[in-house]
Amino acid sequence: MTMNPSPAGFWSYTHRDDEIEEGRIRRLASKIANEFEGITADEFDVFIDKKDIRWGDEWRKRIDSALTGSTFFMPIITPRFLKSEECRREILTFIGHAKSLGLQELLLPILYFDVPQLREPDSSDEVVALIAERQYMDWTKLRLEDEDSPAYRKEVNRLAARLVEIIEQTAEVEPPPILLPDSTDTDDEPGMLELMADAESALPGWAQVMEDFNVTVREVGERVTRANEESARSDARGGGFAGRLRIMNELSKDLKDPVDRMSQLGNDYSATIVTIDPGVLGLIRMVEEEGVTAENAEQVGNFFTVIRTAGAQNRFMVESVQEFANTLTDTSNLSKSMRPVIKKMRASLQHFMDGKAVWDEWDRRISEVSERLNLS
Repeated sequence: MTMNPSPAGFWSYTHRDDEIEEGRIRRLASKIANEFEGITADEFDVFIDKKDIRWGDEWRKRIDSALTGSTFFMPIITPRFLKSEECRREILTFIGHAKSLGLQELLLPILYFDVPQLREPDSSDEVVALIAERQYMDWTKLRLEDEDSPAYRKEVNRLAARLVEIIEQTAEVEPPPILLPDSTDTDDEPGMLELMADAESALPGWAQVMEDFNVTVREVGERVTRANEESARSDARGGGFAGRLRIMNELSKDLKDPVDRMSQLGNDYSATIVTIDPGVLGLIRMVEEEGVTAENAEQVGNFFTVIRTAGAQNRFMVESVQEFANTLTDTSNLSKSMRPVIKKMRASLQHFMDGKAVWDEWDRRISEVSERLNLS
């Protein structure tokens, strides 16, 4: 295993939050790095600017070399962070790799602006749930302190000391067993082929969820189309705005059941895929480290093809549904009764967007491993 040259932290935040804070978020990263160096006499590399090619290169290198116990992901949690596709993708990608290695402690969220969802029990938002289960550092009040105040400097020291503590704790952590649905229940740890069979067994269930979601989306589309046609007839009869409002109110009631189904399907999908993610990543790493023999090369290649094909189907579905959701924006602006419906529909789509981030990472790792091992 390749050892990382020095402890490092990947700072994940939205640039708009930093602009609002007049650069305080970026400066906090530097202060923590300096405090770490003061405590340990070792440098702490902080990767801040995601537009810098070095951020992406180092991110991939450290994740692909199994992280070790000294690569931290430090997301700055705000309401805007949770709306950012890029930020959500980063946190899902990192925690999948970290959990596959038993290194969940390397995810160290900093709560910067209050996020009420974190106080909700059993959140259906997988990213919120991942953050809530971690021991995040609460800076919602500290961000109001002067950066040179004793209170602020004390908490910077506490956070840097926490990094040192985690590095010491994780130094000897062994990767946990690879866990997948329907894992073989034997006294012996399952081998590569058994694990691939276990992972493959979950795919039909995901495919069915995606199909059910698509069917429900088509149902919603048909009901919206009928409502638009009724609005046109109402306009022709001189129904005016009152007629349109009545139709939109009826539509919001008509969409309740299918949108509720969309929400449940999205919850089930993301919960399952986030749960299995560490196991699939661990399996891909097992293939990379153990290599393939002439006897199992075909099975490994077929398994990788199945995963990549399912991922492509997920991406296509997400893109088509997102395009449909965008067409409903004007509808939500016509009546306040439609706004909760559209909001719930978009939240359902977010579950599949999160799933897409996981599939994309599997596809990236499979591509790299396949090329390295000369798998077709």
